[in-house]
Amino acid sequence: MKLLVFAGSTRQKSFNRRLAHATVAIAREAGADVTHIELADFDIPMYNADLEAAGTPPDVIRLKQIMFEHPAWIICTPEYNASYPALVKNTLDWVSSPVKGNPEWTDGFKSSRGKVVGVLSASPGALGGLRSQGHLAPLLINLQCWLAPQNFALGHAGDAFDEQGQLISEASRGRVRGVVDQVLWAAERLAR
Repeated sequence: MKLLVFAGSTRQKSFNRRLAHATVAIAREAGADVTHIELADFDIPMYNADLEAAGTPPDVIRLKQIMFEHPAWIICTPEYNASYPALVKNTLDWVSSPVKGNPEWTDGFKSSRGKVVGVLSASPGALGGLRSQGHLAPLLINLQCWLAPQNFALGHAGDAFDEQGQLISEASRGRVRGVVDQVLWAAERLAR
């Protein structure tokens, strides 16, 4: 099963980027064919209709294609002011926007419809970014994704990773593995 993993942060020392990195290793151990992307590698401006009317940026098309090709996703979302960050919203807004004049991408939900999505988060606080997950869920459902009911919020993330960027706690690794397993299980069944 092809699994896409990405973090909703571009900050160099982001806990959620670390969590995405650790999730990739866990998912590969589970047998998934994993693609790990960094949103910083895509030149995607803040969404507005005027920019879209002038032409959808090429990196948006590239991201749409990547997301379309992966039936399963894991999103590691930071929490800013008790919600998910603008980077996550902007990314999903562009990906779900139809491309006028392009017959392949006139359906705005082509990249997201039917994808099984697991949500993880990490934060230095005790809640681990859990509130961001609650806000992200309705957006993913609106994009016609299947949201995995199991999630994981990694609290006290400043102490959670070793020097290689892997999760120190066996319990945390197990919780991430639980989300990965559920996403892969559901994606396999929906693909039938």
